[in-house]
Formats: sequence, C-alpha cells, structure tokens
Amino acid sequence: MMPATIRATLFLVSISFLCTLFLPACLTSRKIDKWVDKKYSETVATPVKKNHDYLAVTTTLPTADEKSSTTQQTHNSLLPLLFYWRWHITNTCTLNPKIPYNNFTNSALSYANSKGLKSKLNGRRIELEVKQLPYMFAVDDISQMVWVIYAFGWDNFSVIPVANNMVVSYKIMEQNTEIKEGVITIADACKPIQLKMFQSIKKKTWMYIDQYNDNITAMSKKVVDSLITTL
Repeated sequence: MMPATIRATLFLVSISFLCTLFLPACLTSRKIDKWVDKKYSETVATPVKKNHDYLAVTTTLPTADEKSSTTQQTHNSLLPLLFYWRWHITNTCTLNPKIPYNNFTNSALSYANSKGLKSKLNGRRIELEVKQLPYMFAVDDISQMVWVIYAFGWDNFSVIPVANNMVVSYKIMEQNTEIKEGVITIADACKPIQLKMFQSIKKKTWMYIDQYNDNITAMSKKVVDSLITTL
C-alpha cells in the first residue's frame, strides 16, 4: 500500500495542477469580447458626423464590420518547477477600427469648428485620410502558485495597450487644386492599468477603455492643432 506521505504529496500536486490549469482559463477571449461589446455596441451602430464643406475625413481602414471586437489568446506559457508554478496567459483584443475612426471624425470636426479652422483657411479646403489608429490592447494574466505543505495561488492581471501611432495624411485644396500635402503622426499615450488585490478585471478593462476613448479624442485634437500650424 502507498505510504501516507507519498499519497499526500501526490494529492497536493494534483490539486495544484488543477488549480493552475483551470483558474487562468476563467478569463476567456469570449468574455473579454462581451465586456467590450457592452461598452461599444451602441457606438458601432451610431452614424458618424457629416463632413464640413471645408474639412472632409476618410479612411483606408476596414470599418464595415459591425462586431465591436475580436479577441484571441496570443500567449500561453507554463513554468512548472518543484514548489512553484507560473502560468502566463495573454488575450489580445482588436477593436473594430470603426470605433476609433468615428471618435476621430466626430472629435476632429467639432474641434475644428471650435478653433475657427474655416476662417483660417480663407476659402481653401482640407482633405484628411486616416491611415493608422491605435485599436488593440491586451489583458495579461500571470497566475502563480507556491506550495510548502499547502498550496497558495494568486493572479496578477493588467490591461496593456498595444501601442500604435495615429497617422493622418492631409491635402490642402484651393479651387480643386492641391497646394500642399503632408502626414501627421501622433504618438499613442495610453498607459497600462494594473489590478490590485480583490479588484474586478471587468471594471478595470472598462476603465482602460474609458482612458482609450479619451486618448483618441485628445490625439484627434492634436491633429487639428498640427494642421492649423501648417496654414
């Protein structure tokens, strides 16, 4: 018959393995997409503002999809040592580019009005083409487990931006003739959000999304400010 100490050791290893195997899996790609959809379902369906007669915005990004996001597991690694296990899982969320594009268009058109861009153009017209936007972030989960007689496990979650600059080309037109062109690049300023003990990963993901929306609005205004300096 197997000695009690060996049975106890095997039992602890089995429990630890099951905890390590199943606890990180509670956060799935599908669950993240549901959280994102709750924030953006109405936004995706809302029509964008109409262009001004002096400022038009277009994009080369795909904006036809009506899904808010597509999330995939992009990293999954396990470090199984004798008394310490570490499991690292990363789910990367790709937002529908229509979300930041609509934000950019609405923010840029409203801000251009508030800055009196039309009067500064003196009858000229600007055509903007959005070529690149930040629209990805990752939910990172590092699960750790230590056992000495008993097993102790914990998770470290963080929501991390997948940094991508905002790139917008412009043409300044005068009586249907292009008189100037250029490209404006604005750096992504989103910051990672770390979770503390007992905090909700869903609420922190929504907090990151709120930060992201504000960031896109701020970047859009910087594009308009940059345009004004070129006139």
